[in-house]
Amino acid sequence: MKQVVCAVMRRYGKVLLARRAAGEHLAGHWELPGGKVEDGESFAAALRRELHEELGLNAQIGAEVARSRYRYERGSIELIALEAHSEEAVGTLQVHDAVAWFAADELAGITIAPADIPLLDAILSPAVVGSDEVGNALQSRSGANSDELRGGR
Repeated sequence: MKQVVCAVMRRYGKVLLARRAAGEHLAGHWELPGGKVEDGESFAAALRRELHEELGLNAQIGAEVARSRYRYERGSIELIALEAHSEEAVGTLQVHDAVAWFAADELAGITIAPADIPLLDAILSPAVVGSDEVGNALQSRSGANSDELRGGR
């Protein structure tokens, strides 16, 4: 199973998401930014590298927040969400065409990458999402391909 890391960057009650560009796998879907973990690379090092490569950001990487597993047609991934912080502005986008900050109540209006849905539900719940219609919408959108969701270590 391929391991993929993603950044949980929070600001003013919102989380940073990036939209996959045309021509990319899952084009038009919003996701927590990140990418594949290379052999011998720690999760933190992989996320730091991916944020620099894909968003032009130098970020400080924190603790693991949550994990999910998802089966796409092209294979299964384990998506590991880590806290991340950067004071820098996003630079040149490589595989995305937009980045934006979203509050929990704004997520129902966008198309989210399937593997990210259970993570966003965990990140933004229970106080923010778990008890309202957005949390229910995220849960129902995660679909049958979503395996387990685990909290951080």
